[in-house]
Amino acid sequence: MAILDRIKFDGTLAGPQWLIYKEPSDNFVLGSQLIVNQGQEALFFKGGEALDLFGPGTHTLTTGNLPILNKLVNLPFGGKTPFSAEVYFINKTANLELKWGTTTPIPIEDPKYGVILNIGARGQYGITIKDSRTFVSQIIGAIPGGTVTNYQIILKYFNGLINSVIKSVTAEYLIKKNISFLEVSMYLTEISEAFKEKLEEEFERFGIEIINFFCESIAPRPEEYRKLQKYKEELALGGDFYTQRRSLDILEKLADNPSSGSVANAGIGLGMGLGTAGQFGRAFSEIGQNVSTNQYQETVNCPKCGSLNKKSDKFCSNCGEKIITEITCPNCGSTIPSSSKFCSECGQPIGNKSCSKCGKENPATAKFCNECGNAFS
Repeated sequence: MAILDRIKFDGTLAGPQWLIYKEPSDNFVLGSQLIVNQGQEALFFKGGEALDLFGPGTHTLTTGNLPILNKLVNLPFGGKTPFSAEVYFINKTANLELKWGTTTPIPIEDPKYGVILNIGARGQYGITIKDSRTFVSQIIGAIPGGTVTNYQIILKYFNGLINSVIKSVTAEYLIKKNISFLEVSMYLTEISEAFKEKLEEEFERFGIEIINFFCESIAPRPEEYRKLQKYKEELALGGDFYTQRRSLDILEKLADNPSSGSVANAGIGLGMGLGTAGQFGRAFSEIGQNVSTNQYQETVNCPKCGSLNKKSDKFCSNCGEKIITEITCPNCGSTIPSSSKFCSECGQPIGNKSCSKCGKENPATAKFCNECGNAFS
């Protein structure tokens, strides 16, 4: 291999993304000129050791300015004595346009709404080589056989580290602060600082300084973001939203069905569909408030004058005669006066009873309150 007496690398020919340039030759002579451009450093490397370091300028190589190498190979004084070493040029300028992003979704439970979402994060950061000796010593095994190594080849080794930190810091920060992903955009500056603080120590171990670290976005996938928004809207409607919506959905279907018949017939079908009389009663009690009570009021004829009276009336509104109506005992089927509290045949309680917990009126035969579920003793 030819012996070089002039060592130089014009970084502009390699483009702005170059990070390390390895001089192809490893045979040099004392008296050679080493030219280091602005924004560069040149490092002599031999036997796995980072040796003498040169900053910008023109340097004539002598035993005087190669003290570490001289100790290692015992260079003779004077003359154009050949010696063997590797020379690396390191780009010391700051690169502020490096991109980062999570490679796989991060499953995290939204701290406010309890919905598990698969989120992603992305952003931009900048670095500069702070310690060339440490950097080349740590990263030398990752440099491929070519002479020029760019940022992307080197920094791919840090992608796993960045992803790991992003996942742990995001989860920890949002949970501690109780921040929903719907609000996270207001905290991106704080989260960016948390990311940078966590990553700095690891990058410094490789002689790299993080100039800045920006998180531009932390968000679920679009379809999951819409799911979270919908869930928030539903929660804002109150705890009974799902029950009310289900009742209204069934009523809409019945209204669209010509064979559904009257509201009373629809009520029977709805009660069977809901599965419990309690749910049916609550659903229709709210609807019944908006329907005229006179339209479906049950009536009874006065036994004396025959006038129509409400079934709940105790006396005729026309002649004052006492109105006695009869009902059927739900237990034995006997006919008894509607004012009876107990069946005269079997002793079954008749009428309603109040819940001791919520005060709701329930059928006398009910074992549990259809409002709060309290058990009747």
